[in-house]
Amino acid sequence: MKVMLAFAALACGVSANAVYAERQPPGVGSVAPDFEARDLLTNEKIRLSAQHGKLVFLTFWATWCPPCRQELPILENVQKKLGKSRAAVLAVSFQERDETLREVKKMAKATGWQLTLLSDPSGYIAEQYAIKAIPHLFIIGRDGKILAVHSGYGEGSIDQLVGEINAALKTANEPPAGEHPPPPPQ
Repeated sequence: MKVMLAFAALACGVSANAVYAERQPPGVGSVAPDFEARDLLTNEKIRLSAQHGKLVFLTFWATWCPPCRQELPILENVQKKLGKSRAAVLAVSFQERDETLREVKKMAKATGWQLTLLSDPSGYIAEQYAIKAIPHLFIIGRDGKILAVHSGYGEGSIDQLVGEINAALKTANEPPAGEHPPPPPQ
């Protein structure tokens, strides 16, 4: 009986710790948690795992976040420079109101944004990535593993981001951002 009580107490302690343990964001070298979300512009379903073979820039942002408003145009330029065949910029809205997202959708269509704006109304994706503050950016390699993680955005962020993008391209045997791949041998 004592053994059963000890086991029950241990089991309760383990489950209580599991409930109260705070989820940690996935780190460099780990496989990025897969998810599916709706593209705000096209309403098509986008699955992270379908981007396999591309560099993925997964950012969590909101219109009410000034650093996010600085980061998003830079990521749009990354998408334009690398192209849809080499990279996917997935911008997940974080705790954004529906009416605000409708305005963002209009603006993105009018300006011809190429990055993919994703809706996360339930917060499921943010939960999978343990997002507590934004902007929060994950650079994911062609193999689906996380290459770099950035929380926040500041003056030095651009140089660091460009360096990490070029390092990721180098590991993928591709030319640096802004350069086009050489033509295939004939």
